[in-house]
Amino acid sequence: MSRYEELKEKTYKLRELSPGSIQERWLTCGNPDCKCARGEKHGPYYYFAYPDRETGKTAQVSIAEDVVSDLKRRIQNYDKFKDDLWELVEIEVEMRRG
Repeated sequence: MSRYEELKEKTYKLRELSPGSIQERWLTCGNPDCKCARGEKHGPYYYFAYPDRETGKTAQVSIAEDVVSDLKRRIQNYDKFKDDLWELVEIEVEMRRG
């Protein structure tokens, strides 16, 4: 099977794809008596940053630590999907050139 046919045969399930990135943050609360005022920040807190289709800007939502691993996998799947799609387009352009 050619690479072109292989790429066309791949199936991607939308529930397994997520565009965006995960951000980890450590925060300070502002209380001068808190441990964070001495440098030991609170966290980590996790956020999912993704492109907002309506505004064209990056949006973000707070996510629980227990979903980080699965979301990372979905983001990697999305990146691989984009790479495969562009490779398919490049092969099709070459095929049309003859």
